[in-house]
Amino acid sequence: MRKQKVELLAPAGNFSCFRAAVNAGADAVYLGGEQYGARAYAGNFSTAEILDALRIAHMFRRKIYLTVNTLVKENELANLVPYIQPLYQAGLDGVIVQDIGVLECLRSHFPGLALHASTQMTITGIYGAAYMKKLGVCRIVPARELSLDEIKEIKDRTNIEVECFVHGAMCYAYSGQCLFSSILGGRSGNRGRCAGPCRLPYTTDNGRTLYPLSLKDMYTLSVLPELIDAGIDSFKIEGRMKSPEYVAGVTAMYRKYIDRYLEHPDKPYKVAAKDEQLMRELYIRSDICTGYYQKHNDKSMVTLREPGYAGSSQEVLKTIQEQYIAKNIVLPVTGYVYIHAGEHALLTLSCDGATVTVTGELVNRAQNRPLDESEITKRLNKMGDTCFELSDLTIDTDHDSFMPIKALNELRRTACARLADELCRPDEMPVSGKHDIQEAARTKTADLTTKVNVLCILTTTVEQLLAANDFPEIRQIYVNADIFVSGDASDRLLLPEKEYILVMPHIFRKRSRKYLPIYERLLKNGRFSGVLARNLEELEWLTEIGYTGAVYSDYTIYAWNNAALDFLSRRLDGVTLPVELNRKELGMLRADCGTQFVLYGFLPLMYTANCVRKTLDHCINDKENENNIYRLTDRYKNVFAVRQNCIHCYNTLYNTVPLSLHGQLESILEKNYNVLRLDFSIEDKEQTKAVIAFYLGLIEDGRPDMVHGFPLKEFTNGHYRRGVE
Repeated sequence: MRKQKVELLAPAGNFSCFRAAVNAGADAVYLGGEQYGARAYAGNFSTAEILDALRIAHMFRRKIYLTVNTLVKENELANLVPYIQPLYQAGLDGVIVQDIGVLECLRSHFPGLALHASTQMTITGIYGAAYMKKLGVCRIVPARELSLDEIKEIKDRTNIEVECFVHGAMCYAYSGQCLFSSILGGRSGNRGRCAGPCRLPYTTDNGRTLYPLSLKDMYTLSVLPELIDAGIDSFKIEGRMKSPEYVAGVTAMYRKYIDRYLEHPDKPYKVAAKDEQLMRELYIRSDICTGYYQKHNDKSMVTLREPGYAGSSQEVLKTIQEQYIAKNIVLPVTGYVYIHAGEHALLTLSCDGATVTVTGELVNRAQNRPLDESEITKRLNKMGDTCFELSDLTIDTDHDSFMPIKALNELRRTACARLADELCRPDEMPVSGKHDIQEAARTKTADLTTKVNVLCILTTTVEQLLAANDFPEIRQIYVNADIFVSGDASDRLLLPEKEYILVMPHIFRKRSRKYLPIYERLLKNGRFSGVLARNLEELEWLTEIGYTGAVYSDYTIYAWNNAALDFLSRRLDGVTLPVELNRKELGMLRADCGTQFVLYGFLPLMYTANCVRKTLDHCINDKENENNIYRLTDRYKNVFAVRQNCIHCYNTLYNTVPLSLHGQLESILEKNYNVLRLDFSIEDKEQTKAVIAFYLGLIEDGRPDMVHGFPLKEFTNGHYRRGVE
């Protein structure tokens, strides 16, 4: 038998699902309360229900992790501590977090509470994992897109706990980096309200209507040995929106095969055909795949035909209900009862290493019929709605005594309650990782921090860079680092009178590390005064190479509240504000920390490991062409551009129209942000020039009230006026 321990982590959207998970053999359950959880439409738990669940879980030596895995607005943060306080005191085993501000708040108020980094944090490699570990995080849930090789490297290099999804529905986009539902309909995936636009049909470039953004469900029973051997600590089942039958059935099956492999690792491993068929009959979306563990992307992972649930076999559901839902599992208890006339009754109960003894009423001598052993056994066996079952009882009586039935029942109830308390008593508070990240003793290198409302340009292509260079009024230009990797650009494109900021890729994984020497050379050749980081991987890498220039974060490193802003501003020279907050919510945030604000740009709706072009046509692997664009048309005839980044092998799907806040400029200028940014991505040179000239006219020429004359046909105000729920 292998000594390795693998945690099986099951979902619970309500209390019935929680009991189903425990009954079916889950080592731990993750669930959401009435606030801060990324499944707003699940049943979720009241605080009282979570406390009850904690009590039951701890009696069975199981754990509960609370999902606090949404981005939190400034006006919501104040209730976080009162919300967590009673759960922390009851021994909550861990909290799953997305928001850095929330992470900071929990760490400062609840020492010892185990903090887990949600998959929404988009941890894609060793740098992000190391960054989280420095912040006191003891476990990460990395991006679903990682391969087993990447996961194993994280374990080997950082020794942090790793929790990975093994079963259930899969998002098409990198979790935490999807604004598709948010921008199209105001239902943000970062707030647990995703409407699932990726599950809808789209028409391809060649006129076929398919479902190219809908992934098959993950199913990994067949590859469990490889996952276990990779060192994954916790196997996570997706499904907080699913039924108790789904939770119990899936949990029981993974319990069976995890235990089977760990008990007999040298025996041939194979999933029985009847078990695989049962899983297919248990609420599977169209078809299944093993996820990204063994492939970077593939057409075989995508449904293409209409995705939908075939439902579940009624026979399977009935079997699961009978085995795991109709009757809760119980703990075997041994007992010893002492009943002698003239003495107080004693009852000792023992279970799983815990023992309690309670004293009852004074026992009388029997006047007529003494209390016999069968009656004592009958009364003490009635464990009622407790989690206990009396498996063995030793009776010590003089056979000449009497106790009222009421007193005997009270003796049992008191002993059961005390035994439950003893089993639930935590040995010690959960231990989080050591917090040893160094506060940044940085010297602000960019002189723009003393100015306000400075118009800056972010460019993705060479022609956009050339267009920005043509405007003498534009002093600072953000330049996509990958144009220097592809061979489309050289340092000669950088003018001596301009200040340039190097822009790192949106997605940074192991395959991207081959380009780090190029990025480092660019940052240290004197032509770039700073760098824009778009994820936590890049922030940690910059620290490791000892970079001393200015570092800015893009809006993909979220700062929805002042706690997050404070954290980032202590370490960075500038922070880009999020694009999902409205004017009122943005007004609650600090504007004195090198704040950057995006005025214009085609907002990226998704970053994906799967490639639309490869799925619908073929892989072009064209690292030289920065304009690899494929287009999808939705049912309302809106056309979405999908750019293939073949250097790092990811796709970016853009909104159909650009964000442009020229009509809101007066109120934005009043905030005095340090930088007002125009982000260019899929525009050509002429469009880039036209938009820059338009905004220069508004800001430099003092015409912020001019709302007409925008050079592109259509635009959106994004969330500036409406925001997200």
